Amino acid sequence: MNNLSLVQRLVVATLALLASCLSIVQVRVHADSAPPQIVINQFKMTSSNGQFFMLYNTTSGPLDMSKFELEYFNNFDIAKSTSSKFIGLSGTLPAHGYYLVSDATTAVCYQAVVDSISLGLSTTSGMIEVLSYTQSSPGGSIMPTLQDYVGWSKTAASGAQTLPTNANAFLQRQPMDVANNPNISGPGNGSWQQVQPDPANPCKITTVPIGSGTPTAVPGGGQLLPASQPSATIINLDLGIATAPSLPAADIGLKSPLITEVLPNPSGTANDGTDEFIELYNDNDVPFDLSGFSLQTGLTSLHTVNFPDGTQLAAKSYTVFYSKILALSLSNTAGQAILIDPTGAAISQTDSYGTAKDGQTWALANGKWYWTTSPTPGAANVIILPVSSRASAKTKAKAATSGAKTTPLKATAKSGTVLASNSAKPLDRVPIHGGVLALVAGLALLYGAYEYRADLRNKFFQLRSYLSARRAHRV
Repeated sequence: MNNLSLVQRLVVATLALLASCLSIVQVRVHADSAPPQIVINQFKMTSSNGQFFMLYNTTSGPLDMSKFELEYFNNFDIAKSTSSKFIGLSGTLPAHGYYLVSDATTAVCYQAVVDSISLGLSTTSGMIEVLSYTQSSPGGSIMPTLQDYVGWSKTAASGAQTLPTNANAFLQRQPMDVANNPNISGPGNGSWQQVQPDPANPCKITTVPIGSGTPTAVPGGGQLLPASQPSATIINLDLGIATAPSLPAADIGLKSPLITEVLPNPSGTANDGTDEFIELYNDNDVPFDLSGFSLQTGLTSLHTVNFPDGTQLAAKSYTVFYSKILALSLSNTAGQAILIDPTGAAISQTDSYGTAKDGQTWALANGKWYWTTSPTPGAANVIILPVSSRASAKTKAKAATSGAKTTPLKATAKSGTVLASNSAKPLDRVPIHGGVLALVAGLALLYGAYEYRADLRNKFFQLRSYLSARRAHRV
């Protein structure tokens, strides 16, 4: 009996082990046979400047994040791992949306700032997996499925991604699709690229230069791009810490509005407080809620004005905000306008401009900013470029040679009257042709001969008599 009991125990243990192996095989087959629902898009692993993971929903529908979990090991080689832990997730992630898990206040371009617990992940070596859980029935067995994973190491090692030495840099998943979203067909697939925020525009990212190389822009680069990629869902992992300001719920998954036209110097006088305007365009098919958003204007002296709660941008339309309604303050000499979301991130901004001429607007067209003499508040921009100084000089020169320009005369100190004349150059300075002078002189002589014909006839007879008398005297 004892031998039989031992055999039975061995049989049971073997069957249990076999079942476990089959379960693992089933998990791996399931994960490899279908594209992952969640992939790791970006991650940063530093001890002094924050840690985060950015997850991406590859599906065309929302995901219940309570059915997903992160599993962490403190070494990418599981045989050398001495600790591990699970990081639970929650909330709903929209289709093709992003999900940030962070241990610090991390500005995510367009919309997110999150405060969470310290992740406490190893910056020397580690690995993290994204798991999903399904249950056959209430109370039934729970099946974990591997969605994605990544391992990292401070030094180069086979099977791990080498961490950047730059504390501001992080790793981004490649390749990307046409919408600049990660295009990963299976767990662990693809490659990783070291990137860092562009110092001039944190919403864009560049590659980390090698040696003395120059950073290059990553196509479509950005943790989240304004008016392109969808928004991130923010989860606060520490319920004891107050959640930072966030977007209105109606804006989750929408494109950000764009500043498309600015009028800093309205035509006329004393009307800056009423007629200045900033125009926003909403490219979404639904209204956009501006509650908590603000506009910042200026370069050296900044002015911020908040949108009233409930302010809406209609779908696929331009909306104009005048200074008489929103108390804008736009500089006429040098300025810029920036749209800021509730988290403090700049999501749209104009190029900085110089001196603003009366009635001209600073307008966006094909990704560039122009001064235009044809303002179009509430409608698509029409760019009519003002005459440049060079073109103006050429026009004046041409007018001078044709003798058709208007010459203003200076005002006298007494009258203060300003006169204008359409005459050409003064006559004493205009050269006259010699033939004209000869003709005028000839006509004058003929006219004089006609007028004094009698006197000339008498003088002629007197001269003839005088000449006759002299001839007679000589004889």
